[in-house]
Amino acid sequence: MNIRDFALIALFIALVAVATMIIRVPIPQTNGYMNLGDSIVLLGGVFFGPVMGFMVGGLGSALADILGGYPQWALWTLIIKGVEASLAAILISILKLDRDNLKPIVIFGFIICFFVATVWMVAGYYIAETIMYDQKAALAELPANLLQAGGSIVLAIFMLPLFHKIIKPIKDKAGIQPR
Repeated sequence: MNIRDFALIALFIALVAVATMIIRVPIPQTNGYMNLGDSIVLLGGVFFGPVMGFMVGGLGSALADILGGYPQWALWTLIIKGVEASLAAILISILKLDRDNLKPIVIFGFIICFFVATVWMVAGYYIAETIMYDQKAALAELPANLLQAGGSIVLAIFMLPLFHKIIKPIKDKAGIQPR
């Protein structure tokens, strides 16, 4: 990894943290919050692959929890958002989606990958909330997590062409070249 790649990854980690913290809607039942940081988490998977995407999504989101006053969520968030970015990257690789070809069928492929990844995020937080609080609290937060997932998919799809013009692919340490 060269210095440019390292700087881009650090910048993306910061971007995830800022996107997560800038618009936060508190959810009293679990002391959590709804945000749009997942859109950047998903794009982290697209541009950095599964390993570096995990770092971007997990570290950026956990940093937002720590800096934003939700440290009890940081470890859960690190794992949940890291896996979310990795899952998006792996599915994109399996489907051989090409960021250079943003035709409607390819965009639909990205939507499917993002949908699966955000379903993981919703399920991951449901499990974490059930463990930390109880199933009743987890169910109360479920609609907000679903709304966050849907909004993040839409935002990520709209931002994909813009980020594509700015960021050149980085070869993942696992040897998987993000498409």
